[in-house]
Amino acid sequence: MKMLRWKRKRLSSIRQRLVAIILMVTIVSLMSLVVVSYAALHSMEKNKTEATLKISLNQMTEHMDEAYYSMIRITQQMKENGFIGALLLDYMSQKNTYYIYKTKRKLSDELINVSFPNSSVNFASYYDSLNHKCLFDENLMVPGYDLLDAPELVTAAGDSLRGLSATKTKKSNGLVISMLGQDSYQDKQLYTYVEMNVNVDEYLEQNSNLVDENIVPIDLLQLDTRQIIKYSSNGSFITGESFNLDSFNAEKMYTGMKNGYFIVAKRSEIGYINVFAVQEKYYRKEIYQWRNRIFFILFLSTIMLYLSVLTIYRLICRPLQLFGQEIEQAGQGNLEAAEYELGIAEFDQLLKQFGNMKGQIRKLLEEVETEEKKRSKIEVEKLMYKINPHFLLNTLNSVQWMAQINKQKDISDFLSSLIFLLSYNLGKQDGIATFRSELEFLKKYVNLQKMRYDFEVDIQVEEGDYLDQPTIRLLLQPLVENALRHGLGETGKVFISLFQDEKKGYIVITIKDNGKGLTLEQLEKLNRPFQYKSDGSVENDGVGLRYVRSMLESFYGGRAFLTINSELEKGTKVTLLLPLEENND
Repeated sequence: MKMLRWKRKRLSSIRQRLVAIILMVTIVSLMSLVVVSYAALHSMEKNKTEATLKISLNQMTEHMDEAYYSMIRITQQMKENGFIGALLLDYMSQKNTYYIYKTKRKLSDELINVSFPNSSVNFASYYDSLNHKCLFDENLMVPGYDLLDAPELVTAAGDSLRGLSATKTKKSNGLVISMLGQDSYQDKQLYTYVEMNVNVDEYLEQNSNLVDENIVPIDLLQLDTRQIIKYSSNGSFITGESFNLDSFNAEKMYTGMKNGYFIVAKRSEIGYINVFAVQEKYYRKEIYQWRNRIFFILFLSTIMLYLSVLTIYRLICRPLQLFGQEIEQAGQGNLEAAEYELGIAEFDQLLKQFGNMKGQIRKLLEEVETEEKKRSKIEVEKLMYKINPHFLLNTLNSVQWMAQINKQKDISDFLSSLIFLLSYNLGKQDGIATFRSELEFLKKYVNLQKMRYDFEVDIQVEEGDYLDQPTIRLLLQPLVENALRHGLGETGKVFISLFQDEKKGYIVITIKDNGKGLTLEQLEKLNRPFQYKSDGSVENDGVGLRYVRSMLESFYGGRAFLTINSELEKGTKVTLLLPLEENND
């Protein structure tokens, strides 16, 4: 650890860094030349593109041969002397509608069953060339299909094996191979058609690495027995033209160069030919890459020398630019500290000192701002004390005393409740609001309202320690006021209940009235954000309810829930779910 610190200290000067950069560039250039040359030679040694092409093409051709043999077996069953062909003759000879339907159903099932052992079989059916439609499952065919447009590879005994082409059915969208045969059934000419999926791209992905764009891109051709191109994935090879390959070896394989392409061909047991074609530039790319890398190293060495000079320049220029930016931002009023570790002792020390200077200026400005805030606060407090709420409370106490002297008990009780409400509202009663204090406040408020309006109140409270749990001040009064103002009017009944649900962990409060209820428009107004208007318009309606919502969000942080349910002429119900604290001591 000490040695590392010593080296870092020695490389902290500009002169030492210049020497280190030049030495590093020289070493990196030489090492890159050695590594790239070795990698290119090693890659050429490991190049097995030709062998991989042969293996993949042989596997794909065998896979296609198996598919064609499967289609031949299915077609044999569909001919006149086959099991399915016999069912077709039975179907064509039926006269009774019911037996026609029953035979057709059985024939469709057998066509499905004969295809079931091979999951690649896409479709098997009979085609009526006169009516231009399949006898069964015509709805599965693509619009405007033509069974004869698939390229013909091999023909024998009236049956033709068709090469790669687009599917004729709706349930598949890849390349398929097919078999088409023409037979006579009760003097009626029909075609037998079998189609199988051959997903060439997926097969290459599963059986070789040739699809990797870092190796070689491959073009696929398919030739018939006369070496005529029947399918081509590359526009450079035109279908219908003769490909003219030389003789094949004992394994029926061919390799060689043709028209700028490296060709690997495989003649199948049936007679058609599959071909992989790779452009020469990709086939020989390992040699080309080795040559290009040598020239690249020379070019890279030149670039690195240029970059080393540029790095030396920026080693000095960049710190000066940062220092200039710091000065400019400080002049614009941005005094936030910015930490830079350039690793150069001279510039790091300079930027550190400048940062300390900005910190001192920022501290002075903050002290000035703090003094201004104190001065503003004092001015506000002076204005507040000009309207002292104690004057109002003292006056009400005097009036209550006079009412007691004159034996005006109703007035004395009214003033006593009013004084309690004002004291509680101003925070003079019970510094911390609890559910118990809120209930006491609510009862006083209800008593005052009952002196004016003719309504009934039923308060049901479950006693428990939860009543001493802290809550927001003026939680219940605005909700009861809304019930009296918007629900009951001057008559009716309000039901208030408060209990704890220990299982769910909530304090449940319900305030229900049997008044006129609320419309959807009134409910929407109560739920919209509050917008105060000093002209006393209806936009101020529901301020108490929105105050409760706002305080619940602030006090409980999203853990409390308030819902309103109302029907016209059936009353309104407000439900509060407040979190129950674990310890209420």
